[in-house]
Amino acid sequence: MPNVVVKDNHLTYNGVSYFRGHAEEIELGSIGEKKTPLTKQNYLDVKDRIPPKKIGTAKSTLVDIDFRRSTSSAFSVAINAIIKGVPVRVGASHTRSKLQSGELRMLKLSVMNNTMERAINDSPRKRDDLARWGKDARICHQVFIVMEGAIATKYGNDSSVKLSGGVEGVKAEFSGSSSTRGSTLVTLAPGTCFAYLLLKIDWNKGKTRVDDLDTDQWSFS
Repeated sequence: MPNVVVKDNHLTYNGVSYFRGHAEEIELGSIGEKKTPLTKQNYLDVKDRIPPKKIGTAKSTLVDIDFRRSTSSAFSVAINAIIKGVPVRVGASHTRSKLQSGELRMLKLSVMNNTMERAINDSPRKRDDLARWGKDARICHQVFIVMEGAIATKYGNDSSVKLSGGVEGVKAEFSGSSSTRGSTLVTLAPGTCFAYLLLKIDWNKGKTRVDDLDTDQWSFS
């Protein structure tokens, strides 16, 4: 049963609302300040990134789009889909049809809150920056990406994803399950994110360590 509804300014999956504003600038582990302009979409103003190796792993989930409930204009944009492991530009006129046909599929990649908490505390300079940015400091821990259908179907359902990377973007290695041998490596470069979710921070008393992370969903305010 389709479980993703896409609107122009957000995406809803299992009752959770994900940001779409400035998604092309977002990667797993992006950090910055949440912006809430009065007449535009809320978004993460990206300033840096937690190193992928510090995060370590993510989990992938294959999702299905409910096109009946989604807004047509939400797909009337060019996107960077991951094809043969690298981002490939898909024109606005083809995005919807390729997703509906299954030639392209959508995946959710998520990092557990406690995993991201450890990664931040193990990255002192990034942690100090987050503390300095104050109450609007946020971290991205979940992203939706679009991939070629065959690879997404083979590796995307409840797969363990090993993260690494460099200046060109986050590298994600999808490992096969007991019934799917092998692995495939893809590049989650800036521009490949379709929607994302943020975490806000609960600090210790001196703001020298993250005590907890709480989900911050998209909203109108």
